[in-house]
Amino acid sequence: MLVYVTAIERAISTPLAYYWVAFLGTITGYNCIKYSEIAGFQHKSLIKSLQNLQVFSLLVFCFLVYFLVQLENDVLLLLGLLGLLTLLYLIPTVNHKNFRSISGVKVFIVAMVWSCFTLLIPVYQAHGLSVDVWLCFTQRFFIVLALIVPFEIRDLQEDGSNLLTLPQYFGVKKTKQIGFFLVLLVLLLELLKGQTAAYEVWSLIAVCGLIFLSIFFSKTKQSKYFASFWVESIPIVWGLVLGLLCYFLS
Repeated sequence: MLVYVTAIERAISTPLAYYWVAFLGTITGYNCIKYSEIAGFQHKSLIKSLQNLQVFSLLVFCFLVYFLVQLENDVLLLLGLLGLLTLLYLIPTVNHKNFRSISGVKVFIVAMVWSCFTLLIPVYQAHGLSVDVWLCFTQRFFIVLALIVPFEIRDLQEDGSNLLTLPQYFGVKKTKQIGFFLVLLVLLLELLKGQTAAYEVWSLIAVCGLIFLSIFFSKTKQSKYFASFWVESIPIVWGLVLGLLCYFLS
């Protein structure tokens, strides 16, 4: 959905294949990360589930390759770099550690990959990068960081101390304050951009309001649907609101 948001905001035509790559690539990356976390368990009850997951992941990967080959070579190169960064998130490299286990690095890698994947690459493919695009990239980076905050707070009791997540380092209260500050920065950066359509501004205000509320109500013991459903649905709401406002106000 963030690719769709980019397409509307930057008035670009993104190939349908790229949307499929974004969708299937997300599933592939998520399954790889989750599979790597549970693959070490040898419980018999997990064997069948893991086998089914492997078959499903293989099918998704085949479709992903099908749509990837429809993209231009320079786009494939950029996506390959993001894919490599995702692999380094899993594969031990520095002092026998992967990027996920290096203190304080995880959230910034996630935000960087998502911001590049959903904004920089589609815009670069369409017409190149301008100052406004880099401002949008910074906003998207801060938005993803802010969206991660509820998940970081939720996982506080489960994350290893070596990860040095934001709540581990700053505590829940200060982590929320950081999230609020990131939302404020997103809105302030909007003032630095050139002429912006009203529907873009109002949709951004709406999504920032939702992110603010999600951070405000975040806690270590929360409903399993709070972060995994409600917070994850915020980009979808953003796309829907932006699309509707664009239709009625443009």
